Amino acid sequence: MKATPQKIINAAVSLFNQFGLANVRLQHIADKTGISVGNLAYHFPKKASIIRQIDQDLEKVIEPLLSNELTFPHLIDFDNQLSCYYALLNNYTFYFLDLLEMERAFPVMHIKRKKYIQRMVGQIGAWIRHHEKNGIFQPQIRPNQYRILGHTIWMIITFWMTQQKVSNTGKSNEGTFKETVWNQFLPIFTPVGLMEYEAIILPQLKLVNMPDL
Repeated sequence: MKATPQKIINAAVSLFNQFGLANVRLQHIADKTGISVGNLAYHFPKKASIIRQIDQDLEKVIEPLLSNELTFPHLIDFDNQLSCYYALLNNYTFYFLDLLEMERAFPVMHIKRKKYIQRMVGQIGAWIRHHEKNGIFQPQIRPNQYRILGHTIWMIITFWMTQQKVSNTGKSNEGTFKETVWNQFLPIFTPVGLMEYEAIILPQLKLVNMPDL
């Protein structure tokens, strides 16, 4: 993408993240970009055209996270995946906060989002089942226990920013985000799995949670 259109998209995403989809007009985006509305309209005639471009950009970010048929052979692989999800949450916060506005005003984007959700839940569930088979997690004791757990992990990831806003906890923290997800697995680790978690994941969490010097 050329320089000016990319600046417009960057400005729009920043404003959407800060104020929400419904509260940002073309004038706001033009002002933040440092151009006139007429210049902006030359590249993106309507707000919807900006949304379509952002949707395409999002696809390029999300597809690599979901298209790989990953079983995450080691716990650290899933931890790295969580880092990617956290970056997505921060870079496109509005995508996780403005659910109703997206459904009402941008249905195509909403439908794609629902498909991403299905794939994410399936991917997490496959990861849990893989590690149940290789002895990292205990065998499930109830039917669909791990399917439900996969859905719970998806809810934590998807609604992380929403609960941050509701609880008014201030700036989101990657370490807290990842620790919240990992805590869901603590009750189902086998001794071998817990050993790997404590040796590999816990040091990573402590590193991420270190205060800035």
